[in-house]
Amino acid sequence: MKIALIFLSTLLYSLAHPIEFHNDPFRQLEEVWPTPTENRIASGAPGPKYWQQRADYDIKIKLDEKKNKLTGSAQIVYHNKSPHTLEYLWMQLDRNKFTPGSLGHQSSIAPKLGKLSYDSLESLLLKEKFDGQFHITDLVDKTGAELNKRIVDTMMRVDLPKALKPNQSFTLKIAWHYTLTDSRTSWGRSNFEKFENGGKIYEVAQWFPRMCAYTDVRGWQNKAFQGRGEFALEFGDYRVAITAPADHIVASTGELKNQKDCLEPVWIERLNKAKTSKKPILIVTPEEAKKNEEKGTRKTKTWIFEAKNVRDFAWASSRKFIWDAIHHELPKSKKKVWAMSYYPNEGNPLWEQYSTHSIVHTLNVYSKYTFDYPYPVAISVNGPVYGMEYPMICFNGPRPEKDGTYPENTKHRLISVIIHEVGHNWFPMIVNSDERQWTWMDEGLNSFLQIVAEQEWQTHYPSSRPGGIVGYMSSPNQRPIMTNSESILQFGANAYTKPAIGLNILRETIMGRKLFDDAFQKYSRRWMFKSPEPSDFFRTMEDASGMDLDWFWRTWFYTTDHVDMAVTGITQHVVDTGDPDKKASEQKKEHRETRKANITTENNRDIPKYVDENDLFDFYDKYKKFKVSEKDRKKFHDQIENLKPDERSLLKTNKRFTIVNFENKGGVIMPLLVELHFEGGGKELRTIPAEIWKKNHKEVSKLFVTKEPVIKVVLDPRKQTADTVLDNNVWPPQIDRDSYTLYRKQKSDGGNPMRTAQKEKEAEEKKRAEEKNRREAEKKKAAENKKSEKKTDASKSK
Repeated sequence: MKIALIFLSTLLYSLAHPIEFHNDPFRQLEEVWPTPTENRIASGAPGPKYWQQRADYDIKIKLDEKKNKLTGSAQIVYHNKSPHTLEYLWMQLDRNKFTPGSLGHQSSIAPKLGKLSYDSLESLLLKEKFDGQFHITDLVDKTGAELNKRIVDTMMRVDLPKALKPNQSFTLKIAWHYTLTDSRTSWGRSNFEKFENGGKIYEVAQWFPRMCAYTDVRGWQNKAFQGRGEFALEFGDYRVAITAPADHIVASTGELKNQKDCLEPVWIERLNKAKTSKKPILIVTPEEAKKNEEKGTRKTKTWIFEAKNVRDFAWASSRKFIWDAIHHELPKSKKKVWAMSYYPNEGNPLWEQYSTHSIVHTLNVYSKYTFDYPYPVAISVNGPVYGMEYPMICFNGPRPEKDGTYPENTKHRLISVIIHEVGHNWFPMIVNSDERQWTWMDEGLNSFLQIVAEQEWQTHYPSSRPGGIVGYMSSPNQRPIMTNSESILQFGANAYTKPAIGLNILRETIMGRKLFDDAFQKYSRRWMFKSPEPSDFFRTMEDASGMDLDWFWRTWFYTTDHVDMAVTGITQHVVDTGDPDKKASEQKKEHRETRKANITTENNRDIPKYVDENDLFDFYDKYKKFKVSEKDRKKFHDQIENLKPDERSLLKTNKRFTIVNFENKGGVIMPLLVELHFEGGGKELRTIPAEIWKKNHKEVSKLFVTKEPVIKVVLDPRKQTADTVLDNNVWPPQIDRDSYTLYRKQKSDGGNPMRTAQKEKEAEEKKRAEEKNRREAEKKKAAENKKSEKKTDASKSK
């Protein structure tokens, strides 16, 4: 009967407080993740049978500056390292997006047309007619035999003359041309920028037909390039000959192999000096770049670059470039890496001061937390593309104002974008995730390390914080992080900021730096020059740390829930000793307080009472309800006497027992960071692990044992968990306090205090100059007066 009652009560409680298993954050993700194989094992590491394809490129490309046209040819050797026989190959023709009939253009949603700039209107009209696609002029095998092809939007299938078996290679030759896009009207990652004096900067990427990735997870990654989901590529060796106008300077992936053919002797001399310098050296000075802008030539020069084991190749070309460099030594391995920046005079003073230093800092920090930078060079180029990454080279946009001043946020945007884009050398250029499928795997992880690097750049650097993501996380217009790249809503917040903040919370609050850093480094090194999937990352972080983090991955990455933890109540408990005198005293006090609280009794105090006037008192009116009898006292005394000494001491404990109730209102569970405030004025932070929610992820209670009475509880006092509602984090609820300010309207500095300071300095200098001129005029006048007086005196003496 007793068991039946327990079962019935449990059942009734469950019905009243249902916990849906399908929404349980602690439900394991093994049922969601792919089944481990010998290619990718359960620990998250590559397995003993892991394989990946390879493609080597020998490319010749020519830039026609007058027509803004590229013409190229390539020999590609494709190596089939898979255990599969291939009947055809797939190639990426990303430039095909830039044509009116492309899937990316046709599936784009309508823009808001309420207010348009002239450039925006020009861009809209240009998209309806511009032909920026690849024009394939030749496709043959190594014998010269033509190969059959089928172009499907931004993909091209190349049919093989005979099936390509495992461990065999196939050589094809291809030729093409296309027109580059103008940054004023472009919508791409590869543009040219034209300046008022006629000079141009070309930043060139996705410029050659590239082999698609073929993996054990999804076979050919031949999803069309629509603009958001970036690239999935294979590693290989490159030899690239770039023919450009003779007065151009070319920056590129890889190492320059014909320096003497391309560089002035003085530039080579400065490069040699930079090998031992402790600070960046100008290879091409601002004055030389300025003079070079004025030239213009019909002659050409061919720059030959080679790059080993890279997944892509990009370059930039301009006659406007200043060039600085330092041969930096990595702190741990002492390996030497060239850090270089290329930028026009319009980029100074910001670029000369900060670009190469930002590269050096990124190399140091990322190498510390992952693996040493393996390539020989890292380059930052200023041009029309705001921020884009490729092996060994990246394009970055921020510049100062035309007068050379800049708002502070422009400086921070430049430093941050360089850290971010140089950091992409690790993710995805080396840890080679599939960007076409999962944007967060490179952007999110890289944004996380960007924050780490920013905080090691300068104290109080304005990086993204957990509080910065709360608006997005509580909005209805979002999708889970685990969403295909083309279907993401609020792209930056979803694929960059939310994963980065999530990893920051893991590091600082859930796992701790030591466990997190070790696991993150293990993932980075396991998948260096390999192609991981999301489950490989999740499994490695758990495998290396020894922590079950399924609850975190499930709620943060697989749902659109948000963090909203609330304190919903506090109950304080003290030991009831059973002392009848003490108990009676407390009851009497409580009874008195209850009577005082009765408003009717209070208002009727002066009204005569019928019982008093008619003397109708009986036993109960004279009975002392809270009087303690000697029998009660003896009973209590006997109980105490029967206790053991240690039991008696427990009755005298001065510990305070406080039960705090918490509620998970947002869906994403977090550790409970509880700050207890005491009656004596002190406070203490208690960290309760997220596992407290494992049996009920909606509401829990926690007992705190303290020396002093708790008078206040604050949840997440340092705002570590991205809690979206802070009002319910305090108990008892607090009165919000704010202030208002009176002001007189003043002319704004436009967010550029540097310009204001410069104008004030110019005004002060002008004032001093005027004062100097005034004094000199007075001095001159006094001299003339003195001279006149002498003449007058001389005349009188005559």
